[in-house]
Amino acid sequence: MKRTISLLAAGVLGATLTVTSPASAATSGIDCTAGDYTRVVNSYVPSNVQRPAIDGRQYNIGLSFAYDYEICLDIPDGETFTIEIRIWNNGNQTTFVDDRPGDKIFRYSLEPDSFWQVYGTLTGPGSTYIDYSWYEKQLTS
Repeated sequence: MKRTISLLAAGVLGATLTVTSPASAATSGIDCTAGDYTRVVNSYVPSNVQRPAIDGRQYNIGLSFAYDYEICLDIPDGETFTIEIRIWNNGNQTTFVDDRPGDKIFRYSLEPDSFWQVYGTLTGPGSTYIDYSWYEKQLTS
């Protein structure tokens, strides 16, 4: 299910923003609400622009042991949300990228004492803000 809402931009007469909501689980086959996720971020991003902190955090600092995160991402039908996770550990940088279209579930691993940031680019019609839901749970290795 796709829902589009037009808004009058504050301070700019006649400018229109479009907001598109996430797809329903029935159309994507992935139901993020059924995964026992411990943290949920419902937010929005402008289309076709890479944005930091799509997980709701500017910076992430890891624990003193290795662990994994499982993420379920709910986005509008027909869109692609490219996720880029930049991980730094002991002077080395690695990058995890998932650019599959539609709703998705993915995991990434962290070494002890890691620092990381999550970036994302959600494709869609120009000049729009698109809603998404980020479901997250931490797993021990």
